[in-house]
Amino acid sequence: MTDDEAETRTFVYSERLAARGELLPGTMAGEYILEAFIAKGGCGAVYSARHIRTGRRAAVKVLNEAVAHSARVLDRFAREIEVLRRISHPNIVEIYEVGELDDHRPFYAMEHLEGQTLDALIKAETRLALRDVLELMEPVCAALGAAHAAGIIHRDVKASNIFICSGQPRTVKLLDFGIAKMMAPEESSTWLTTAGRMPGTPSIMAPEQILGGHIDARVDIYALGVLLHRMLVGRLPFHTHDTDEMVRKHLEETPLPPSVRVPLPPELDAVVLRCMEKQRERRYGSVEELIRALREAIGGPSSVSPGGPDPTQPAVAVYLEVRTRAGADELDEALAVDLGQVLDLAEAHLSRAGFILASITGNEVLGVRLLPGAATEERRERRAALDAAEALHEMLARRPDADARVHVNVCVHADEVQVRPAAQPEITGGALMNAGQWAPAGEVHGVFATPTATAGMTSDDPAEPTPVR
Repeated sequence: MTDDEAETRTFVYSERLAARGELLPGTMAGEYILEAFIAKGGCGAVYSARHIRTGRRAAVKVLNEAVAHSARVLDRFAREIEVLRRISHPNIVEIYEVGELDDHRPFYAMEHLEGQTLDALIKAETRLALRDVLELMEPVCAALGAAHAAGIIHRDVKASNIFICSGQPRTVKLLDFGIAKMMAPEESSTWLTTAGRMPGTPSIMAPEQILGGHIDARVDIYALGVLLHRMLVGRLPFHTHDTDEMVRKHLEETPLPPSVRVPLPPELDAVVLRCMEKQRERRYGSVEELIRALREAIGGPSSVSPGGPDPTQPAVAVYLEVRTRAGADELDEALAVDLGQVLDLAEAHLSRAGFILASITGNEVLGVRLLPGAATEERRERRAALDAAEALHEMLARRPDADARVHVNVCVHADEVQVRPAAQPEITGGALMNAGQWAPAGEVHGVFATPTATAGMTSDDPAEPTPVR
């Protein structure tokens, strides 16, 4: 490459950064020199940086130029800085320096984190093991405990605001105090949206936060209940993509216990549901009280079978997997509505058909029916499961306003499950639960049935779908 070509390439790169409103490498932010763009949000952009003398790495957050003249945005940015400087805790990001750029935009330099958000972890693993839930919740509650003790309410405790740092031991940081509220009376503490509601994320907000009334630390405890549900189940307690409907659900509906969707000890149901009580007086009084209850629920006698692994029993499963086709990279409203419709229909259909809903995530439903010992009855139950799968497939094929980008696989398989004896048996594991090992990797048209699901059935049996390979 010639010197002219290198200069031209640098110029084009710089133009591209400037067009996007991003700062160029080499820009000074106080004692820090910016090295690379990391991410951009609605109000600020974050850059990797190094201290010009010590070489210490940092992340520098700079207010976006487009909103730098908004008094409300400036107030939020200043609030975030003030909150972070008031709290010193190992699970809250540390502030190194605060200042202004040459164009008078405010910035702050903070510790540089590498890893992933809890939101990314849940999306990758669907739902988390109980020990991982406790290991992540403890530092989050410790951070909130420090904030509450300093008179600060976070108001936006969600998975995307929790960062899991790389390396061992695992370090967890609570992020984004931009809409935090000081508990002490302040003129600026009654910042409402134009709709008259407190700012925040509708899918995690407590009723009093939604209504814009007086709030205290218990709005964070409500959000922790929502977070716990998502970590344990793989999805939020209320499923809708309509904001007004989401608000209504948080104001009026009692969430289903997590154990209705996945096999969990009832003690965990009690923890989640108490966090999400509509009346704040009925929630835990502090994050310390909440984490004690969570430790007891996860480490209690119902969490681990005293006699070793739960006994196995033959069962048949109907497994539904929702896929989005090429061209569905963006989750627009129509696509989101149809995805939710498919999952809701599947849950209701399998529940009515007598299946235990052993696993429900953001794109899967696994219903299990235990099989009797007698061969004739066992075969009859498998046939009934195939019928239920066929009926589900036909119902979904006829659903109103189906989005062409959504494809649904319906599969049937028979194998063993681990069952915890109870009035309502709990499915706690087993080969049948690992759908990734027996469900097809590609799209299925019709119903997929494995040989173990159709064993002993004649080829002209109308209840027997043709297995897809």
